[in-house]
Amino acid sequence: MTDYKAEAPSKRVDQLGNRPKRFWKEVAFAAISGGFAVSLDKRAVKTPKGEVLSLPNPAVAALVAREWEAVEDYVDYAAMPLTRLGFAAIDHLKDAEGAVAEASRYAETDLVAYPSDYPQALIEREAAAWEPVIGWLKAELGLEIVQNRSIMHKPQPEATVAGIGALVAAATPYERAGLMAATPLLGSVVLAIALWKGHLSGEAAFEASRVGEAFQVETWGDDAEARQRAESHKADVISLEAWFKALR
Repeated sequence: MTDYKAEAPSKRVDQLGNRPKRFWKEVAFAAISGGFAVSLDKRAVKTPKGEVLSLPNPAVAALVAREWEAVEDYVDYAAMPLTRLGFAAIDHLKDAEGAVAEASRYAETDLVAYPSDYPQALIEREAAAWEPVIGWLKAELGLEIVQNRSIMHKPQPEATVAGIGALVAAATPYERAGLMAATPLLGSVVLAIALWKGHLSGEAAFEASRVGEAFQVETWGDDAEARQRAESHKADVISLEAWFKALR
């Protein structure tokens, strides 16, 4: 199998000349040493750093292959979130150190750790969305999240931060890629872990992350740009659910 290098998009993705043009007719995937590679006319897709895009199992490879099959005239990486996760796993997340540090930072200021103190309707919605996840995290993983309604920062238990770091360190690079994508999308490493472990669906995790925003929309209305951005984020979170399911 010869190699095809999938170049990363440039900063000026609006120029068609900066995006690879579709040349292939057939997309397939096959076992290689240590994983499964997606091929375009029998040429293996490679990461931006020149590594073969090796995926951990046939289910994940099938999802990534489907993205390449869907390419029309030009490769649009913005529409290929699972391919990007594969790139990240191989090019950036074989070493867990950076991901552990990032997850630990989020753990200290996690969305679900800072519920609102007003109005009562919002307090109730946040409790309904977040408290079951906090309870699950403690019951299943032994990690306690302490909520704080003050504007002053309150550290999480050291054992919790260390435990979240240990989870990330023990994850595979492919799981870490999903977690590092899910955490900023959701504003919460707790919700990201619940999505990873299958406790929350993609839609449920997204809705839990947007309780405050949804309340504001109901109160004040929304705008087209914000709605479009939310829909894009929701699609990305749902694609992460598919990624984690395939990894399991």
